[in-house]
Amino acid sequence: MQLKRLEAYGFKSFADKITIDFDQGITAIVGPNGSGKSNITDAIRWVLGEQNVRNLRGTKAEDIIFTGSASRKALGVAEVSLFFANDGTLPVDFREVVVTRRLYRSGESEFYINRSRCRLKDIYNLFADTGIGHDGMSIIGQNRIDDILNSRPEDRRAFFEETAGITKYRNRKRESVRKLTDTENNLVRVQDIIHEIENQLEPLARHAEKTRIYNGLQEEFRRCKLSKLANDYAQEAAKKQENDEKLAALRDDAVGADTLVQAVAAEKERLNKEIIDLERALQEQAEKNETLRQKMEGAAQELAKLHERQDQSDGARQKILDRRQELSHEIAQAVADIARLTEQASHHKQDLALLDELLQTERAKEKKLAKRIHEEEDKARALQKSREEQQTIWNAKQQEYALAERDLQNGTDGQEDRERELEQAKDKLAELEDLQDKLAAQLQREKDKIQQLQAQSQAAVGEKTAAINAQQQAVRQLNDCIQQLKSGESKLQFLQKMQQAYEGFGKAVKAVLKAQEGWRSGVAGAVAELIDVPKDYITAIEVALGGNLQNVVTKDTDTAKAAIAYLKRERQGRVTFLPLSTLVVRQPQSIKEGKSDGVIGWANSLVKVDGQYQKAVDFLLSRTLVVDNLDNALKIAKNHEQRLRIVTLSGELLNPGGSLSGGSRQHAEASFLNRSGEIDELKAKLGKLTAKQQELTNSRQDREKAVAEVEAKQQDLQHALQAAHIRRAELSTNLERLAENLTEQNRLIADLEQAMAAMEKSFAKLQEKKIFAKRAAAAAEAKYKELAQEEETIRNAMVDIEQDADALAQFIHEREVKRATLEQEAMGNRQFLELRQQAKLSSENALRDNEREERDLDSSLSDSVDRLKVLEGQQRAWQDVYDEGQVKHGDIYKERMDKLEASQAADKKAHEAAQKRNRLQETIQKHELTDNKLQMHLEQLQEEILADYGLTPERAAEEAMEGEPAEIRSQMQSLERRLKDLGPVNPNALEEYEELSKRHDFMAKQAGDLTTAKEDLERILADMDEAMTKQFKEAFAQIQVYFADIFIRLFGGGKAELKLLDEDDVLNSGVDILVTLPQKKRQNLSALSGGERALTVIALLFSFLRYRPSPFSVLDEIDAPLDEANVVRFGSFLKEFADNTQFIVVTHRKGTMEAVDTLYGVTIEDAGVSKILSVKLDEIEE
Repeated sequence: MQLKRLEAYGFKSFADKITIDFDQGITAIVGPNGSGKSNITDAIRWVLGEQNVRNLRGTKAEDIIFTGSASRKALGVAEVSLFFANDGTLPVDFREVVVTRRLYRSGESEFYINRSRCRLKDIYNLFADTGIGHDGMSIIGQNRIDDILNSRPEDRRAFFEETAGITKYRNRKRESVRKLTDTENNLVRVQDIIHEIENQLEPLARHAEKTRIYNGLQEEFRRCKLSKLANDYAQEAAKKQENDEKLAALRDDAVGADTLVQAVAAEKERLNKEIIDLERALQEQAEKNETLRQKMEGAAQELAKLHERQDQSDGARQKILDRRQELSHEIAQAVADIARLTEQASHHKQDLALLDELLQTERAKEKKLAKRIHEEEDKARALQKSREEQQTIWNAKQQEYALAERDLQNGTDGQEDRERELEQAKDKLAELEDLQDKLAAQLQREKDKIQQLQAQSQAAVGEKTAAINAQQQAVRQLNDCIQQLKSGESKLQFLQKMQQAYEGFGKAVKAVLKAQEGWRSGVAGAVAELIDVPKDYITAIEVALGGNLQNVVTKDTDTAKAAIAYLKRERQGRVTFLPLSTLVVRQPQSIKEGKSDGVIGWANSLVKVDGQYQKAVDFLLSRTLVVDNLDNALKIAKNHEQRLRIVTLSGELLNPGGSLSGGSRQHAEASFLNRSGEIDELKAKLGKLTAKQQELTNSRQDREKAVAEVEAKQQDLQHALQAAHIRRAELSTNLERLAENLTEQNRLIADLEQAMAAMEKSFAKLQEKKIFAKRAAAAAEAKYKELAQEEETIRNAMVDIEQDADALAQFIHEREVKRATLEQEAMGNRQFLELRQQAKLSSENALRDNEREERDLDSSLSDSVDRLKVLEGQQRAWQDVYDEGQVKHGDIYKERMDKLEASQAADKKAHEAAQKRNRLQETIQKHELTDNKLQMHLEQLQEEILADYGLTPERAAEEAMEGEPAEIRSQMQSLERRLKDLGPVNPNALEEYEELSKRHDFMAKQAGDLTTAKEDLERILADMDEAMTKQFKEAFAQIQVYFADIFIRLFGGGKAELKLLDEDDVLNSGVDILVTLPQKKRQNLSALSGGERALTVIALLFSFLRYRPSPFSVLDEIDAPLDEANVVRFGSFLKEFADNTQFIVVTHRKGTMEAVDTLYGVTIEDAGVSKILSVKLDEIEE
């Protein structure tokens, strides 16, 4: 691996983007002090993940962003990228790897690998155990020398771990320890939960039985309630049908009135449109007439000039002079006309503004009057209703009084009069009944419409139910799929945990396989773990091996002895061991030719096993023959005189000597040999289920959309149905009022008949009744007159208001006409003003041309004759068109006035039609209110039936219980008492008991899994510690040798040693550095001079590089404390190691620069901004 390039922007003093290309070998960064050359080292350290800003020579994070200078603004971001040529060292499948780090002044930090966003942890993992890292020996500066030598031995060991390549192990161990702690904590929690669940199970079982009894009674109660709801619905539906019939008749009259209002409104709109068209035509005709008048006036002027020229041709020159005076006069006249017309235009504008303001005010008054008329109409209708009711009362009292008076005056002779009055009352009753029939017919029509809407609504309900069912089915299918997925995942985890926990193995075998003893490394595993059996041969191999599946294979007998001693010590049981060092494999006897039908092969050849364990497999299976079926097996055994051990594919076993075993076998769900295969099958099945889940999720979304559409349709139908219910309620209200009148009339007839009978008995009573009737009639008359007077007052006021409104409308119309006329005059005035301005300009031009006309007079006289003829012809034609236009203008104006009168008549007709329609609407509304109440009650019953039972009312009637409503109510009361006697019931007890039982089983299994996981993690940690200890010891011993050698070469003698402070705890022991300089005694590191300390660190660095060459190393002025001789030695070592390591050296020492291949210079051109210069030494030498 090679560092190819560094790119930086905004990092410290690099305000502009810089690029440094690194070649193989040694690259030096040079430059004066303060130029920013060490910033390159900081940039490399930063992008590799340095988090301590003090190690980057700063105090806070934003210090690394360019802060600006006298001539440059501060930047808001710093970014550094390193480009690597990857030869497989980095664990990514890219030949070039780019690592980028970016920091914003806001504090936000970003990391990228190959332009993909990542975490800082990902960068740490990328470079782990490569020798490259922000905290390793690959980047060393002057301050780093003291850090390495002065650091605690425990901290110093981190450099050795990085070089030994156990950093990843250390990170994995840290993660495993965390998992072990979590597992132990989870195990404690699970055990607590199991104890708590066991305390809840017994009382919950009693509650579950009580709930079962309650559910049975509740179901019976629901059947009774369904029957009651069905009966209530049928009764309400009958009432509603009767109400609908009454409403239908009224609604027909309302439709006719509404049609008339619409027709009058359409007529009014047509007239208004025609009036607008006529006004437009009137204006256009006026414009045309004005244009013709202007043309004729111009032609007349020109004719006059031509005639004047012809008549006075001899004195033309004098006339030209006269013309000059005339033109001057015309110009003066035009100026006066322009001033006058301008003043008139100003007056027109003011008049139009005043008219617009007046029209706005009057239209506002017109709106207020319309509102007041509406309010007064409401009051008048209310008084009219009260007056009519009072009139009925008054008429009744008058009839009572008249009856009593006549009876008193005429005695028995007045009987005929009373009979006549009774006949009149009956006639009025007949009229009322006829009206009642009409209203009932209207109500029936409305009911029919409601039934139609209800049918549509019911169909919509069916569509909604179907859509909801489809949606629920999709949800169920999705839930089933998710459940299957969860079940499969749980089963997969269970099988994997069984495999990891050696589930199914005997206690003693488990103890050996899970042991953490030193001899455990000599255990290869159980036979069932070590072999891979094709699916077709699993049964045969299982039978052939039998209990030998749990035999444990060891390297040698010592391991087996140690394991047996362990089993005895721990009292774990017995295990059969197969030490590979002592096993003796017997070769199978040959099979006779021609007598081997059905033979598949020797069992040891049908299984797959690592070569080093083949001996154990041969020991167990080399003398067992696998045959396809029992018949062939028996033939082969007989042919070989019962000396072969044979097993069939279906599991029958023939032993030497002739014994035979077979029959049915109970296989475990995941036996030793098919457990891995079942895990693979489960993984494939889970992949298919995941795809099916996505498909079902899309289907569910489509169903939800369909439900929403059906619900919108149902809502529209409900709105229409609600409007129909309102109309039906109004009709019902009118019918109810009519029924009250009928009742009153019947009561009157009854009173008359009663009065006639009473008169025959007692005239005294009639006298008394006469007095009371007279008083009541007088009181009713007074009240009636009072109401009539009040109504007349309001009606008169309404007439006045309507007259005011009509007058105001007429006034507005006149003002609008006046405004149109004024606007037309203003337009004509503007046009005439433009003509006068043009005339003035024309006169001025004519005056300037006067002299030229004098010269051209003779030649123009002949042309004037021709022009005179043309103008006379044009003037006659224009005059005819102008006369016709004036006549047409008058006709249009007359037609417009006629249309205005027709429009006013249409307004009056519309007002009368609207009043009639409103009265009908009031009556209909009252009838519909009653119908709406019935409908709402029916809908409530329908919703209750649907919500509680999922049935339509018709279906509920079919499923209702037989029996009288009273019997059903009595049964419901009995059931309610029994339910009440049960007391409080937990409705979820059955489900809770089942769930709690399942949870108890699940938690018990979880506890077992956690125990197994804990044991696995403890074993993994032990294995990891063993591997780390071994690897670290080997690396440390080799580095110690290299360090001693390189130290002597650098110092020209002396002695250096690396020492572990605690050799019994290699993984946590600190590392001490012991040095003895030439001709000196051993010294403490702190007592060494700066150069000696630097050489010591350099020796340690090169010992690391010799053991594990780093792809690159950055050395920042590490040679500064060295004298010239040591600088030369340092340079020679750089060259020696440059074949395997790429060096980037920040220096200002000549001896080091002589050893490098490429030089980069860092300078400061602008204040505070560093620049990069590149020089290749081989190019300079050439």
